[in-house]
Amino acid sequence: MGQMIKKHWLIILFLVFYTAITGYKFIHYKTPFYDWDEAIYAQVGQEMVKNKSFVPLWQGKIWLDKPPLVPIAYGLVETVIPVAPELSTRFFTLFLALVVLVLSYILYYRVTKDMLVSTVTIIISSFLTIFLQRTQVLNVDVFLLIGWLGYLVFLPQFWLSFLFLAFGVLSKSLLGFYPLAVYALFMTYRFFVKKVNKKEYINFIKFIAVQGAIILLWYLVMLIVYKYDFVKAHFIESHFKRVTASIESHFGKRTFYFDLLFSQMGIFKYLIPVGLIMIIIDYLKKKDIWRIFLALFFIPWFLFLNLTKTKIDWYLYPVLIQFSFLAAYPLTLFKKSKIVYFLACILVIGFVLKNNFFNGVFYNTHYSKYDQNYQLAVEAKKDCSAIYYLIDRETRNTYAVLKSMNLIITTTSWWGNHPLIVYYSGKRVNFIYNKDDFIRELPNFEKGSCFVLYNDDFDIAKPNEKVKQIGQFQELNLFIQN
Repeated sequence: MGQMIKKHWLIILFLVFYTAITGYKFIHYKTPFYDWDEAIYAQVGQEMVKNKSFVPLWQGKIWLDKPPLVPIAYGLVETVIPVAPELSTRFFTLFLALVVLVLSYILYYRVTKDMLVSTVTIIISSFLTIFLQRTQVLNVDVFLLIGWLGYLVFLPQFWLSFLFLAFGVLSKSLLGFYPLAVYALFMTYRFFVKKVNKKEYINFIKFIAVQGAIILLWYLVMLIVYKYDFVKAHFIESHFKRVTASIESHFGKRTFYFDLLFSQMGIFKYLIPVGLIMIIIDYLKKKDIWRIFLALFFIPWFLFLNLTKTKIDWYLYPVLIQFSFLAAYPLTLFKKSKIVYFLACILVIGFVLKNNFFNGVFYNTHYSKYDQNYQLAVEAKKDCSAIYYLIDRETRNTYAVLKSMNLIITTTSWWGNHPLIVYYSGKRVNFIYNKDDFIRELPNFEKGSCFVLYNDDFDIAKPNEKVKQIGQFQELNLFIQN
């Protein structure tokens, strides 16, 4: 243990520092779950635990888009740890992010056999905007990346790599198979160039086939139980449609992910091509194709990402460490002088910390606040048996346009633009996207239920002895049926 600490003291010191500053932020700047993802996973996880369900549930409805691991994990954390769920689940996410950083360090240390460049890689990554956001909020992506990294780090150990593969698949479904697919392509290439003999290749095929077959049992069970409903929600809408169409307003130009990457990397973007060329040259000279495979493992994912039509910022999250490594690698040019090399790495580390921590940006960046929807939900929890929420005019118009273009999926209307209302009110919430439908149903709302109108729809209410306004929260108005 002492030898390990001595050898890897810099990364250990940084991880302790990173944990301390993030934990301090959680405690001293506590905020509610944000719309959409955090509130959704908190609510779905809560329902799964309460109902002892092995499939995700949203307001009692089976949610077949996603595998069960992420929400059930958050649900168990909410239930078991006796502190505010906003703290317990976010500290859990921080723990997962630390696992990502440790696995990444192990991966790139194996590639370079160098503590400094591996540590610089981790420090650059950990303060990138998207990485910070995914470290501090409930999300799927951190689970997926653990699955990918763990599979790679623990190859060729069958059961350990399998556990990480299953972790990725049961977090984000088919995307979890990415490391197995890339590994298969790499080994097939090695077989055809005669770097692997026939017996070794057959053993490898058996290795990945058994791993894949075991995980596919989950899909088989879901198909048997839910039949075409599962196929439609899980494969057609959640996977195929996201690749082939810009669903739910997630538009972006062809260079969206390149532009986003360069924006994230800042000045380090200029070092990426230098690092890429250096890695290829260095390891081709040594004829070490395995190290090139490890060093550039996430590049195919980034290239595929640019082919997809749905553009979402955090889809870039799994490749941020890859490009941080490429940006850090040119530092090895200074390795001939240990003092110069060490000072160069410390200079880069200091630059990152100054720009992201010491200037106050880290603590001044928050992903949610106690807004009007949160305030309304808290009030509704006290007085309402159920909530009918007429979505704001702009979102209704957008939804109508997207629907006419076939750019929505079954669950698009479930979240109502503000799913945190479901979580914080603890009531059944009916999100209504059509004003005429709302007006038609208004007389049928049950006694004791509430409805929500924005200011520009206020005229619908017509307060009388059966309708009473019980709250106003900026643009939102809360009414109850007497």
